Amino acid sequence: MRPLKVVLPANADNVLYVFYDFETTQNKTYSDMAKAKLPNLVCVQQFCARCELMEEVSKDCERCVRRRHSFLNDPVGDLFTYLCEPRHWANIIVAIAQNAKAFDLHFILNRAIMLKWKPELITKGLKINSM
Repeated sequence: MRPLKVVLPANADNVLYVFYDFETTQNKTYSDMAKAKLPNLVCVQQFCARCELMEEVSKDCERCVRRRHSFLNDPVGDLFTYLCEPRHWANIIVAIAQNAKAFDLHFILNRAIMLKWKPELITKGLKINSM
């Protein structure tokens, strides 16, 4: 199998990079020995071509506005809603998680399946290599 090639967009000026991380609880019990990890918070940090070199993340960007977000009520649904918001300047949104293939992306995938979306996946066991 040949490795995937990373192809950067020709015009990186229209790309929004979104980094996210889920925090979970294990309050739901399936059996005496099994508990479910459920997301209770997602933290989001983003940047665009205009603010990527700004050192202070708490400062707003003129284009992508607020650069940090957190969603509590429905972390996965709120993240979906946020990522799908119309942005007149961003044609491409790149969502990145630290541990996507083994953990964070599974919450996204479960919600996508509930919404009857048909994501294309490359898997290796339970790990997701690429979408």
